[in-house]
This record gives sequence, C-alpha cells and structure tokens, in this order.
Amino acid sequence: TRWTARRRTIRSPQGKFTCTNGQCIDSHLVCNKVPDCSDESDEPLHCNVDECAKVEIHRCGHKCVDTPTGYYCDCNSGYKLLEDGKACADIDECIETPGVCSQHCSNTPGSYYCKCDDRYYERQNDEHTCKRKDATKPWLIFSNKYYVRNMSVDGHQYNLIHQDLMNVVAIDFDMKEEEMYFCDVTAKTIFKSKFGSIRDDVKIEKVPVIKHDSHGLEGIAIDWVGRKLYWLDRHSKNLDVSELDGTKRKTLRSGVVDPRAIAVHPGIGYLYFTSWHLQAYIAKMGMDGSNFTRILTWEQDIAWPNALTIDYFTDRIYWADAHLDYIAFSDLEGRHRHIVLSGNKVPHVFALSVFDDNLYWTDWNLKAIIRANKFTGQDFTIIRNTTHRPYDVHISHPLRQLPYNNPCGATNGGCTHLCLLAPPLESTYLNVEGYIEEGAPSYKCACPNQFYLARDSKTCIANCTTGQHRCGGVDEKT
Repeated sequence: TRWTARRRTIRSPQGKFTCTNGQCIDSHLVCNKVPDCSDESDEPLHCNVDECAKVEIHRCGHKCVDTPTGYYCDCNSGYKLLEDGKACADIDECIETPGVCSQHCSNTPGSYYCKCDDRYYERQNDEHTCKRKDATKPWLIFSNKYYVRNMSVDGHQYNLIHQDLMNVVAIDFDMKEEEMYFCDVTAKTIFKSKFGSIRDDVKIEKVPVIKHDSHGLEGIAIDWVGRKLYWLDRHSKNLDVSELDGTKRKTLRSGVVDPRAIAVHPGIGYLYFTSWHLQAYIAKMGMDGSNFTRILTWEQDIAWPNALTIDYFTDRIYWADAHLDYIAFSDLEGRHRHIVLSGNKVPHVFALSVFDDNLYWTDWNLKAIIRANKFTGQDFTIIRNTTHRPYDVHISHPLRQLPYNNPCGATNGGCTHLCLLAPPLESTYLNVEGYIEEGAPSYKCACPNQFYLARDSKTCIANCTTGQHRCGGVDEKT
C-alpha cells in the first residue's frame, strides 16, 4: 500500500530512500523522472505533490509531514499514532513509562502530573522525584542458613544480630514493638526477638512463637495494624494466622501446594502469596481468608515466584521469578506488568524488598545482596557478597509499616477471639483514571481451629467432641 511505502520512507537511513521492494537508493534520486528502484517506486505518479495541503487527502489527526513520494502522519508530544497511521491517542505515561514519577502519577491529555505522599515525602524541583522528609536511617536485614545480619543500605556498616541458627529462610518485623520474627526451618519454629545487634558476645534472646505443626515453614508476614502473624507451610500446605504471640491459631486456606512468599497490605485488607507448583501463581486474598483469586498465573510467565514484596506508596506488587530469571511489578490486581530486570543479572533471586526508589534483593547464584532502581533496573549495585547463599531480605524503617487505621479498634471489634482485617465492604467503583477504588478495609471476627463462630458473628464456641477436652489458659484449645 501507499501507506506502507511511506512508513518505510521514514525508517530509511538518513539520506537514503527505501523502495517498496526493499532496495535502498540515495534520496536525491527520488522523483528525478528516472526510475532508480527496480520496481519504479521512486517515481510514482504523485511525485512532488503536497498531499498535506488538503486535509481531505491526508486525514491526519495531528500533523501531516510531506515527502517527495507521499506523506506520513505524526502526533504532538505526549500522543502516539494509532494502527490506522492517521489518528492520534494520548500516551498514558503513568502506565506505559511508570518510572516517570517516584510515587503517584496522574495522566493528563498529552502529559502527566507527579504527586508525592506529602506526609512523608517532598516533591523535588524536577517535579518527578519524591524525597523522604525524615532522617531515620533505613537498615537492610538479611538471613542465611546460619545467621541474621543487619547493614546500612550502602553496605558500609555490617552487624550480626543472630548466629548459631540452623536454617532461617524468612524474616519480618514489628516496628511498633521493635521485634523481629523469623522462621527456622530445621528447628521447625517461628521465633521472635528484640531489635539489636550482638555486642560483646551478649546474645539476643529468641523466644519461640510457633513450634507445633510447623514442619515446612516458608514465608512469613506481620500484620502490623491488626497485630497478627501470617505464615505459609509447605508440609501442611496451609496459610495460617495467629496473634503475634502465636495463640488463637487459625488455618485461613489449605491446599496451597509448594507455597513460597507472602506479603500483607493492611491498607486495603488484602494479602498476597505465591506458589511455585507446576501451575504456579501469585494470589490475592482478603486477610480474613475471603476473595481468593489468582491474579497472575503460569500463563503470564509465572514459574518459580520466589520473591514478593509490596510498595505501599505506589500500590504495586513486586515479584521475582527464579526460573525465568526476571524481576517485575504490576498494580495490585496483577495488571500493567513491567519487567525491571531480566537475564544474567538476576539468575536466582530468592527475596526482595523495596524502599524509596530502590529495590533490594538476594541472589543465590551470585551470593550477593543487590540494589537497583525499582522502575528501570538502572544503578545496579552489588552491596555485599556473602559466603553462604543469602535468603530473606527486608528494609527496616517506619515507612515500611505505615500507620493505617485499624478497623478492629480498641475493643478487638467485639470479637471474643481473632479480629482479622478484611476487604472493604463498600462496592467498588472506577475513578476518573480508570482504577478501582475501594472504601476502607473492614474486619471479620474469626475463630481458632476447632472453634466455630456463633450466630452473633462475634463469639467463638469450642467444637469439642465427647472424646476431647477444652483446655483453658491463654491459648485455649480443644
């Protein structure tokens, strides 16, 4: 078609003209009344006719650019040419090039506008970057089989927190109580301990929190708002929840084959977790166990989704695939997916965390803790090489646990046992930018295993059989 020829014209090297058959000639030979292309496409009947002079001929939405053998359409800045080669559409920079804003991005006709969470960040003069207001130093905490260490995000300061451990695969924090929780797979126990580093060989005491029916511990996540502990177990194939002291344990979902990572978002009442089973997936589920859905599956290149974290300022999930070798992010529904890094720079990512404009992750093959820009993968930096394979990694800073409202309130929601954060009750609607907006998270009363919820939806009743006894005490069981 004439349009194809024109598109080829603009793709030619400078000073060259591409004939319809692909032959290349000098531009000054076009429309010189001598056929230089073997198909004579350099001498059409409409040579040197200015089609751009008449809108009814070119019908370009924005701009018409005349060429010796025809014309082509172009668009104003911030717009892109559609498939018909004539109409122009606004480029949604917020979706197509999400790194244009550190945090929130609002699309506008032909442009976009960046906003920062002004409670904690200031927008810089470049109108794109958000700079943190506080001077609190972030610390990077990571584990391997034998120890837990913390270090400054530049890798210069390096301390030991715990040693003589057997196999710590997962860690998380409760900033409010300044406590760290960690899963020791070999000890089959979830421990907690106070923040701090080993000084003068004085050990920090670790206290068992979960030590029964925990034979295959995997991911762990602290709900710092509802004050709950969530964890995955590959042996039982369960996703469980309990109070932070390990009491009132409840299985929220069973049949989770080959679970790996888990992250919670108390600001919306949902959690996310991964499975690397044959039909691998990343799931989204209410923190009360409701509304389970696989938002990303093997059909979207999910194979070994080892790592998972949430950016609470951009409302995006980040994950890494250790089989397909990439780090990516999407919105909270799994849409608008972007690859940050892929290939030999990320050969076997195990865990990742996000803070400000950077990603931090551990890699088994590289035996390293690494940092890069969270949108582009640029500024790739190995912060620290490790002797052993590094496992979990977290950034410890108050802004990793934002002070969302707790719908359970001061009265535990009136629940006799567990008060779990839950998705919003209000119906969802699309805002002006086409994103789903929901009301504030709600809560649900829930009961420990072997208890059931009474009709008042608040009270738990023991489901004891004649051969069972109801235990009293802090953590009553049947």
